[in-house]
Amino acid sequence: MITTIKNNSLVDFEHELSLILNTYSDEVEKAKKIIIFIEDVLKQLTDWLKHHVFETIQEEIKFFKEIKPNIVAKLIFYKEILLLVATLPLDKNKRVKHYEKKVDAINHFHRRNREFIKYIKSQSTHFDELYFSRKQYKDIFLNDCSVIIHDAKICTSHDYLLAEVIAYELLALHIENRIDNLNQSCAITNNQFHSNLHWTAKKIDLIELIYALHEFNVFDNGQADIKEITHVFEKAFQIDLGDNITRSFIDIKNRKTDQTRFLNQLQAALESKIENDLN
Repeated sequence: MITTIKNNSLVDFEHELSLILNTYSDEVEKAKKIIIFIEDVLKQLTDWLKHHVFETIQEEIKFFKEIKPNIVAKLIFYKEILLLVATLPLDKNKRVKHYEKKVDAINHFHRRNREFIKYIKSQSTHFDELYFSRKQYKDIFLNDCSVIIHDAKICTSHDYLLAEVIAYELLALHIENRIDNLNQSCAITNNQFHSNLHWTAKKIDLIELIYALHEFNVFDNGQADIKEITHVFEKAFQIDLGDNITRSFIDIKNRKTDQTRFLNQLQAALESKIENDLN
């Protein structure tokens, strides 16, 4: 099993997820791997839930309100990311409208579920047993008809809705950062940004630096896309790094020795400068 279930929680789920996030740089590849991983975890969860009996109603509520929705939310989020990228227009000016259309859909979702979202945001608990337990009988007026198509052993009336709330909040923040990046990029283009600096080291050295900065989450709290970062460096240093920097990064990973050659040289040069200045 990729992860084990203990004390009504998934052991090492976040650890496994972070490994995937740190292994893949390409956004599409990363999303695909995470989706496959989470779907496998949810299959294990389904089998476990069909036979597991919670000792108390509080344990059951905790699982369906705090644990399962956060896992499902990540699946929804990365499927939405994959769809956004797959349908992204080539024209940069149309991309903002593409993202804004999704934001409108998220806002519509929030308006439609405002009472439930208010319940969650206010940390209310008075409807928890109704929303987040698998009791056979519930209020026939409050129950959503969609519950009929779900297996009552593995879900409650509102745990998936809560997962959507969490996922769409993450997605809204992600899209907001994307729109900001695009607006800044367009502003640079519109202002006819020019630099007199030229990158005179090897292209592969700059790609190594870009990947290091991207992986250290120095741009937009880690939300910036590697291609957008590359575009800015190309503009700033008047260099064409080619269409497939992923291929170049594979070459870096395949080095027999000294994989971070350029970064090591940078560190050595800076340490030498500091040492000389101190002496």
